[in-house]
Formats: sequence, C-alpha cells, structure tokens
Amino acid sequence: MGKLKYGIIGVGNISAKHLNGYSSIGDDVEILAVCDLVEEKMRTAAEKYTIPNLFIDYRDLLEMKEIDFVSICLPNYLHASVTIDALNAGKHVHCEKPMAMSSVEAKAMQDAKVKNNKKLMIGLNNRFTPQAMYVKRYIDEGNLGDIYFAKCGWLRRTGLAPAGWFSDKSRSGGGPLIDLGVHFIDLVMYFMNYPKVNTVMARTYSKFIESHELRQLYSYPGVIMEPDLKYDVEDLATGFMDLSNDAAVSFEVSWASNIEKEKVFYELYGTKGGIKFEDDFNSKPVLKIFSRISGQIVDIEPKINSKLYDETEFKHFVNCIRNGMEPSISVLEQSIEMMKIIESIYQSAKTRKPIMQ
Repeated sequence: MGKLKYGIIGVGNISAKHLNGYSSIGDDVEILAVCDLVEEKMRTAAEKYTIPNLFIDYRDLLEMKEIDFVSICLPNYLHASVTIDALNAGKHVHCEKPMAMSSVEAKAMQDAKVKNNKKLMIGLNNRFTPQAMYVKRYIDEGNLGDIYFAKCGWLRRTGLAPAGWFSDKSRSGGGPLIDLGVHFIDLVMYFMNYPKVNTVMARTYSKFIESHELRQLYSYPGVIMEPDLKYDVEDLATGFMDLSNDAAVSFEVSWASNIEKEKVFYELYGTKGGIKFEDDFNSKPVLKIFSRISGQIVDIEPKINSKLYDETEFKHFVNCIRNGMEPSISVLEQSIEMMKIIESIYQSAKTRKPIMQ
C-alpha cells in the first residue's frame, strides 16, 4: 500500500493540529484535499500545506474516490452528520472531540462505522501526551493499587468564547463542560478503565455573561467580543460522579473564574500510591507520584523522556487503517460513554437532582 490519501473538512483553529500531525508523517500520508465555507481560510491552508484540491461543499470532497480518510474539524453540531456522510462514502474518519451533541448521535456514528466497515476515531489528544502514556502504564502495572478517588479539571481565569458558535448551545451543546471537560474527565476515566457511572450530581453557572462589558472583561485577552453574540451556555461546571467500582470522581471546568491562573489538573488516589498532574501552560507540566517504599512514605517526580513516546493520535490512526485494527488508545465505545456522562451532568445541573445512568 502506498501513501494514504487524506482530506480535511473544516479549517478552523483546531485544524492546524490535524494538518501538522498528518503532514509530519508525510511518508505515510498525502494531504490531497481541503474543504471550508470560508474560501480565504481554505486557500491559506492549501498554500501552507501544498494541498491541490479545494472544495466549498464537503460532499464534493467525499466524492473523490482516491481519498482514504478524512478529519472532521467542524462545529460540534456538524460532527455526527458529516462523519456519517463520510463513513457512508467509504472513508475512514478522524473526528474532533466532542464526538457529537448527544449519545444518540454518537451511537448513530458508530452504527455507520460498523455498516461501512470503516475506522472511526475521536481526537482525544490528551491521551497521547508523554505524561498520560506514562501514567497509564504505571497504573496498568499495578503501582497505584485500587484507585478509589480522582479529581480533575480545566480552569481558565479568562476565556469566554468571543465569537462564533461556541457560546450558542444549539450549535455547541454547551460551554466549558463539553469543550474542555471532555478532555480531563475522559482522561481520569481512561486511567481507571472506564468503570460504569452509577450517579451524577452536578451544577453549572453562568456568572460572567450578563453584559457585553463583563463578557469582554472575561474574554480572551486582546480579543474583541462580538457585541450581539448569543450566549446561552455555562461558564463553569462542577460535579461528582459515583462509579460502579466503588470509586468516585469530582470535576470542575470553566471558561472564566476569579482564580489565580489557568490550569489543567488531575489527581488519582490509590491504595498503593497516588498521582498528581498539573499544567499552567507557563512552565513545564508537573507530574508527581506519592507512594511508599521499604516501609517509608516517598515522593517521586518522574523525569519523562518524551522521545520515548513518539506515538501520536495521527500515527495511531494511520497504523490502524493500514493494519485493519481498531483504535486502542482512543476507544470509540468510551467516547460514546463520555457523551452519556456529559448528558447526565447537564441534566443533573438543570434539575438539581442526582441522575442515575
């Protein structure tokens, strides 16, 4: 098999991750086509990555027989429909997170994948970081024992969406929970091998969207907030999940909070040890292990050699296509479960009641 032929649908901000990722493995992949409604952005991407075929309508791209697989880098409300169209057109699909707007849409995507015997992988890039891959191995080797509690989050001091579809629930599905929460709630569940969720109790808040001036203050620094932008999503979500294995998870995510600084984090509490990860995007990520050795409590700070972790979501997906394997790091069934969790969190916040799954 020669180079896999690749096309990308949507060239918004997240598309750079896919274009850089697949162009970096150029011996395996040829970027053949790009599609976007905004012609200027599309032509800029085509010029930068030397892409020969440009389309306004994604259906025209999908009609190219030589295309083997595509990335879907579109607003959330289009993930399901365009993914299903791509699978029905005989293409393998790498779709950005969140998988869909609902678990029903996610299941329909899976059904189309099975019907057409194609690969479908969701872009859970945080599973592929050197720190996460090390932590996963450390846990799977039994070093934490039984994990009975985890907490995680992604908190921003300023970061309200200043424009576009992100703040419109009908197109985004929600605010920071579905935008940021899917990353780190998913990650701790992945570390724990995705136990079933029994009950979810959650709250959401919208405290920084009451006026244009307030929105501008808590928007991204230096970015002008559109004055008439529709804003009907939360700016913070927090909650607690009771799991079937007698463990529990707490989480908090925000686009705007009166905190010291932005950070992502997770902590895992096990019977043999614990793990803490934190990244404030200004310095090197911190990963610490708390355990006991030879009868004494110890703190360990692994020196992660990133060169030993060259697997990326892009290499992983290409390898799966070439070898007829299902993605084993970003597992489709777990992404469907994540959509069920997101739904339960929003339902609990709306009703202010625990939600049984």
